[in-house]
Amino acid sequence: MEKTWFKEPRFAWIGLGSLWVIGFIGALIRFIMAFFQVQISQDLEIGRGVISMAWSTNLLIAALCAPLGGWLVDRYGPRKILLLSTLIGMVGTGTVAFGHGAILFFLGYGIISGFTGLGSTTTYMLIFQWFRHHRAKATGLLASASSLGLAISTPLFVAESWLTWKDAFLFSFLLSIIVSLPVTFFGVKGAAAARTERHQKAPKARRSPLPPIAGFLPILITVAGALFVCGFNMGTVEMNLVAIHQLANVPKAMIAISMSTLGVMEICGSLLFGFLLDRTNKLAMLMLLYGIRIMGFVLLFLHLGWSPLIFAIAFGITYLSAIPGGLLIVNEYGKGNGKQAGWLLLFHQGGGIIGSLIGGMSYDYFQNYQALIGLDVLFCALIALGYFYLYVTRSRQQVLQDRSAAS
Repeated sequence: MEKTWFKEPRFAWIGLGSLWVIGFIGALIRFIMAFFQVQISQDLEIGRGVISMAWSTNLLIAALCAPLGGWLVDRYGPRKILLLSTLIGMVGTGTVAFGHGAILFFLGYGIISGFTGLGSTTTYMLIFQWFRHHRAKATGLLASASSLGLAISTPLFVAESWLTWKDAFLFSFLLSIIVSLPVTFFGVKGAAAARTERHQKAPKARRSPLPPIAGFLPILITVAGALFVCGFNMGTVEMNLVAIHQLANVPKAMIAISMSTLGVMEICGSLLFGFLLDRTNKLAMLMLLYGIRIMGFVLLFLHLGWSPLIFAIAFGITYLSAIPGGLLIVNEYGKGNGKQAGWLLLFHQGGGIIGSLIGGMSYDYFQNYQALIGLDVLFCALIALGYFYLYVTRSRQQVLQDRSAAS
């Protein structure tokens, strides 16, 4: 008889742990681009526009690879694609760590690392396949890996001022070889094999169709739009947040505290929303999520003395739940295959590209980021209204169905 932990197969939790370790190591790259933008510009003698271009190129390639990666996952399985993505990431970070000059930085980070987008759908597809009762919690735990990495990296590099962005790329390269590759090969392989054996022995369960929300198309449009806005928000925060604080003359210590708080709140928020998404109405939770983001960006726009910390709390608590929440909704009402998830992630990456580019253009034109932050507020408001529409429509349909069943 198959062993279970908390109503889920043991191999599912082992696989989740393997993916968590990989995500924790991957957080170093995210930290580098969020914290070392000024230092990279000075060391390589390039403008911030070039760094933004590298960031945008990385996101563009990752976005274009997402649908292809989804197709590859459906054809060859998640483990092989995840291994390929890990190897590509290792080559990209190694190119930057051991190379010299702006060209190799752009090649390693902007181009090669962008092809890790081939594996962007694998983690979600694995979680959706492995878990039945704790899907949202599992995605929340997985998302916490990146956040914990950010929370640990920030005070470490701030306290040890001799550590540079080059060191961070080198650490990422070495950890990929020593930890990520073995964990991917053995941890995920074992879990995938156990799942295959389980499904071969078990009879195929018929999927119980859920009532549509005025058809599946409104769901797909809303979720795609929500992921685009989420990407736009992330492009604003990850590429420009430190620069926004610096322009507002926020003390360096406060910036470090707010960035660490952002990482910690991402962990808390992913677990909180993961618990709520498993137990309550997902549409209502995502409506609340974007409502909290509106409040956070309004405070950031006002540049009050306590805005950096409050924004870190408000945005951090919602940071990692928009993508899994949207994919969970589509997975329930659609087929939930790799290609579908890949195309939806394409919208998310596209939002990140546009958000980072508009940030640079906004600063060049206005010498501030107010227009960018204003767009974040507007887009979040539109998505909150979209989820509200779906929630109301679904509630009305449920009432009609209950009345019809009663009669």
